Amino acid sequence: MKRISKEPDVRRQELMDIGLEFYMKGGIKGFSIKDVVNRAGVATGLFYYYFTSKEAFVDEILNDFIVNNIEKIQQILDSDKLTVIQKITESLQTFWAFVEKLAPYKNTDAFQTEQHFQLEQKLFLQIQPLIQKVIEDGIKTGIFNTDNPILASEFILYGLSSIAHSNKLDLNDAVKKETIHLVLTILKYNQKADI
Repeated sequence: MKRISKEPDVRRQELMDIGLEFYMKGGIKGFSIKDVVNRAGVATGLFYYYFTSKEAFVDEILNDFIVNNIEKIQQILDSDKLTVIQKITESLQTFWAFVEKLAPYKNTDAFQTEQHFQLEQKLFLQIQPLIQKVIEDGIKTGIFNTDNPILASEFILYGLSSIAHSNKLDLNDAVKKETIHLVLTILKYNQKADI
């Protein structure tokens, strides 16, 4: 088989994309390095040029997945052009789009692993302070009325995680809309202050 030469960054990302697909379907035990290099059509040595081990590879693909998907939510929560209500609403909509990407893999082994738990925790650690700041901004402007922004932000994150992992709920538009309503209820949204 003739190998196709690609730029190092392009080839490395290709390996990571293939690895993420395999990981999501079967967890770390569901694929081998040989599976990845065969799919990419490259030599095993090239894999080890970029990654020191399968475990380091999995850590890196999961970190890459987080970074690529969390940046949109961070941009929304950090925006100077959006109101606090828009930040909450748009970040939740983006979260549900992220969950939809993962939906085909929800019941696979990859979601029952320590790595998935660590991935989720890392995501929460990055997003929680941003949500907390939006809540605090809402409190300062009289839009939200909650005594504990830290508790509220963590309650929102873990509640969303529970809904996203639930097999009892169909994540349709009505459920997504209801989550926005529930979040605003938790924050004791004062509609009059938002006018």
